[in-house]
Amino acid sequence: MNCIILDDEPAAIAVLERYIQKVPDFQHFQSFHSPTEALGFIKQQKVELAFLDIQMPDLLGTDLAKLLPKETQVIFTTAFSDYAVEGFSLRAVDYLLKPISFPRFLEACNRALENRTQRNSTNEYFFVKDGHDWIKIIWKNVQFIQSDGNLLYIHEKDKKVITQMPLKDIVHLLPSQEFIRVHKSFIVSLSAIHRIERHQLHLSNVVVPIATTYKDVIEKHFGLK
Repeated sequence: MNCIILDDEPAAIAVLERYIQKVPDFQHFQSFHSPTEALGFIKQQKVELAFLDIQMPDLLGTDLAKLLPKETQVIFTTAFSDYAVEGFSLRAVDYLLKPISFPRFLEACNRALENRTQRNSTNEYFFVKDGHDWIKIIWKNVQFIQSDGNLLYIHEKDKKVITQMPLKDIVHLLPSQEFIRVHKSFIVSLSAIHRIERHQLHLSNVVVPIATTYKDVIEKHFGLK
């Protein structure tokens, strides 16, 4: 998840930048001291998450949040609790009071990731990179996904797409109610499963192994216990 930081205090920006570097699923785009500069950047780049201070010169962070695209999630960071009600009324992911501890920051980040997963579950497709190109993947056509190092093999009903991406990253692009992880190297579409055996799953034309660590999850999901 790519993100930006807006704060007029350099020390506050430094703390958030350091925290973001510790979260593997997050990428820091840029930091801003000016709300107008941040808004201009968001209009040119797709920003998934914005950490916004509220008490800012020229424009409050809460006012800036009203101008952002619906796709951009917001986490407010402030030393004042007075704005909490307004912050949540703007559908902010979270409201962090300074000084911000890393566990509290991580909790807010996890909420943002969960929100993104829920949003993606309503989409019928997503895109993955193939060299310099992007390929459209319709998740209903996906039977299973296999990981081999940093390569992913996305097996659809009629073709196979290869992309360079960790398996954990594609998890956030798939609707969680339609797919299940059964192995450190396999994610399977629930609708593609024809038979469940003790250590493997039978799909239409392939057998996928079930790892011991995921066996309880599968049995619980299908009510096999």
